[in-house]
Amino acid sequence: MNIRTRNLISKYGQKIQVTKDNKKTYIHTKAFIQPLRCDMQSELYGDYTDSQNVEQYLYIGLSETNLSNSEDAIVIVDNIDYKIKKAEEVIFSGKVLYERAVLEKSTS
Repeated sequence: MNIRTRNLISKYGQKIQVTKDNKKTYIHTKAFIQPLRCDMQSELYGDYTDSQNVEQYLYIGLSETNLSNSEDAIVIVDNIDYKIKKAEEVIFSGKVLYERAVLEKSTS
C-alpha cells in the first residue's frame, strides 16, 4: 500500500469496526464513509445506483481490511451495521492503494 494513502486514511478516516465472523471478533480501523452519489461513474457503482429507497454509501479504506475477499463482512460505523454490496481493490502500478466498496445499512 502506498504510504501516503495509508497516512491519509489513518489520520483523517472515521473510526470503524469490521467483523467477518458473525460478530465474534472485530477489526478496529479507519475508513472514509460517505453517501454514494448517483453521478459516480464506475463499474463498482453501476450495479447499485438504481436501487430504489435504499441509501448506499461509498467506503474507502485500508487494503489490509480485505473487504474484497470477505463480502459477508459487516462494517460498523457509529453503532450502525452496513452490509457490503460490492468491494474491490484499487490498484495503481501493480500496488494495491486502498479498497473501495458500496455499503447499505443492514436490516438485520
